[in-house]
This record gives sequence, C-alpha cells and structure tokens, in this order.
Amino acid sequence: SMARYEVDVKLKRYESALRHLVAAGRDEDQTSNAEHISKCLKFIESQGLHKLGLELFANESEFLQSIMVSLGERLLTENRAEEALTVFLATSPKCIDGGKRAASACGDWRAYFACCAEGSDSADGDDSMTSISVKIAENISSRGGNMNEQRDCYASAARILLDYGKDVGYAVDMFISGHMYNEGRRISYLHKRTDLVKKCVDAAVSYANTCIEDLAERASSFEVASKRYYEVIKIRRQAIKEAEEAGIDPHLDDSASLFSMQSTASNSSLRSTASGSSVGSTRSVASVSTVISVGATSTFSFTGDVDTMKHKSKFNKIGRDKPKKKKKKKGPAARRMKPGSEEELKSLVDTLKFSIPNDPYLVAISETVTFLMQSGKSPLAKLLFQAYEDLSSAVTKEQKSRSEKDKQDIEERGRFAHIEGRIDEFAEHDCEKDVNELECKFLPESIRNIFSFLS
Repeated sequence: SMARYEVDVKLKRYESALRHLVAAGRDEDQTSNAEHISKCLKFIESQGLHKLGLELFANESEFLQSIMVSLGERLLTENRAEEALTVFLATSPKCIDGGKRAASACGDWRAYFACCAEGSDSADGDDSMTSISVKIAENISSRGGNMNEQRDCYASAARILLDYGKDVGYAVDMFISGHMYNEGRRISYLHKRTDLVKKCVDAAVSYANTCIEDLAERASSFEVASKRYYEVIKIRRQAIKEAEEAGIDPHLDDSASLFSMQSTASNSSLRSTASGSSVGSTRSVASVSTVISVGATSTFSFTGDVDTMKHKSKFNKIGRDKPKKKKKKKGPAARRMKPGSEEELKSLVDTLKFSIPNDPYLVAISETVTFLMQSGKSPLAKLLFQAYEDLSSAVTKEQKSRSEKDKQDIEERGRFAHIEGRIDEFAEHDCEKDVNELECKFLPESIRNIFSFLS
C-alpha cells in the first residue's frame, strides 16, 4: 500500500494516495501509531482532503476530532469564520479555543461568551469577565456600516456591558450613541440611576437641534440642486439625441453636447496636421513657426519665435514684458466639472438623493420626537417635527414645479417640430426615473395625529 501511495502522490492522485496511506497503516496494525496518524493528518491538511479524511476515520473518535479541528483552522485562514465556528463547536469534545477565535472573527458575541462559560474563563473571576466584555463591546461599537447597522452594533455593545460588564453607565452611553433614548431611559430607571435619565434627555435635546439644522440644509440643497438639474438634464437629453443620430455612444460624451465633442476632434485633427507638415521642412525654425494673426481692423501683424532665440534680459523687451507662467494647481481644485457634463449630472443626482432622509434616519427622528414629547420637551419636539415637514414640502414643491416646466418644454418643442414638419423624438436619460420618484416618506401616523391635536 505504501508503494501505491507513493505512486499516487507522483501522479497527483491525492485522494487515492490518502486511501492507500490509511490502508498501509491498518495493514501493518499501526492505527494507534502516533507517527502514522501525524503523517495522515499532515497529508490531509496539505491537500485539503478533510472531507475524505472524515469518511475514512469515521469510527476513530480521537483522530476524527483532530481532523475536525484542522478543518476549522483551515476555514479560519480562508476567512470563513462562521463555518469555522460551527465546526469547532461540533467536535467531540468541543474545541473551545477555536470556537472563541472563530466567534470573535465573525462578530458572534453570543457564541463567544457561551464559549467563555463552557471553558475555563468563567473561573478567572468577575474582573476578567468585565475587562473582556468592555473590550468586545468597544470593538463591536466601533464597526462601520450604514446608520441601521451602527444602531444594531450599539445595541449589542450595550447588552454586553449590562449582562457581562455590569456597567450601567457605559451601557446607557451606547444606547445614546445609537439614538435609542427610550431604551437608555428604561435601563436607567431599572437601575435607579436618575442621573442617567437626565443624560438621555440632554442627549436627545442636542441631537434634535442637530437634526433641525441638518433638515434645513437638506431642504436648501435640494432646491438648489433641483433647479440646476432641470437645466443640465435638458443638455444631456440633447446630447443623447445627437449621439444617437450620429451613431455614437452617448455615455462617452462628457461634454455639453455632441457639437463640442466633434469640435474637439476637429481641433485635434488640425493640430496633428500642422505638426505633421512641419516635420521634414527645410525652412528655418523661425519661418516654420511664424503665424499671421488677423486684427479686428483687418490689419496684419507678424508674430513668431524669432525673439525667443534672443537672450532674455530686463533690458530688452522679451525679458521685460513676457508674463510669468502661472503654476498649475494640484489636487481636487485642479480638475473641475464641465458645465452640463455627465459628471455634473451625476453629482446633482447624488445631492438630490442624499437630501431625502433614509429609513434609519427617519426612525431616529420619529423616536426622538416621541421621546422629547414624553420628557417634557414638547416645544423642541414640535420644531423637529416641523423641520421634517418643511423638508418634505420643499421636495414635493420642487418636484412638482420641475415636472410642470418640463412638460411645458416638451409640448413647446413638439409644436415647433410640427410647424417645421418633423417629429420631435424625446430622449430620456437613465437617471430621470429615479429622480422623478424622489419624495420624503411620512412620519408615523401617531406622531402626525398628536401634532394635529396640539396645533
């Protein structure tokens, strides 16, 4: 069997090689031989034959556990932490250390603390568990993601600090960071911490003022961007129409219209022709580069590069009067968007979309309004409610106004086309449908009903 194993390895028939390697050990009654088992495990690991290894050693629990742990380690190195966690905890006996590392890698804090309880960590004392819980809570709360994901992370961090760290103050701070003031207040009252209740209220007041300013800025940004979008989208429609007529991909045109693209191409052609004709000329450098410029009064003047061959000095005209070259700007300011370009349109669309609060932001505003109403801060709650309603009204007004003007323009172009005896084909840009559907969602009906009673 060992000879067959070696032949299979040379022929890269690794599954067959493992079978012969295992058979060789059994034929020689070396199942319990530590050296042979180690050799089998190394071969399994080197060739990734864990599945076959589990089949071949299904009735040998000791070696089976080693293969399972090896599989878990392999999955960890391949960034498959969730699968590794299940494998480590499915072994018999469980691989607690591997389970903890896998749970930490995939962010499963519940499984991590379960492993700590099953392992020896529970015997290390409360101080050790407290320090571990704080470290894990801070790690979870510092993760990125969208607002909804961050909110979940803060909630998990607070739960860890309460259950394992016994740190009520830090847990409430996590709830405040996630704008979960109601839960922070509940925990504060549960632990008879009125100081933390006040902290929740003060944080909600601060966040409400920030939201009021932000909503006002979004309303202003939407109005400005919408008006410019109306002008740019007309330019882009015309560019699309001209590009389709010319058989050119409209997305390759990043200028205001197809004419400017063709103009640029013509200028490039002229420059290349001029440079090409100068090559091989027998004239002097000065005569080749001499240009005749036409003045407004139909007089001719000659300007050339003859003077540039003279010595530059403050005592002659060329050194004294030649303007200094301005240094080119580097960085973001060096490149500006072309008016009416696809780049400007994309920027405007992004601004319009960003001005509309997303669902997590809407939830945070709604819960903050409710919390302030319940905490004796009704005037501020009303201001926050009104700020959101003002944004919603501004968006609706701008959308309606732009739609009406756009409709009038299309009808007017249609009339002119009819008079000229042609058909005016409408070219729609890919972004228009998304932009036309932009609107602010309603705040919860319960909140709107409350302010309808109090107004």
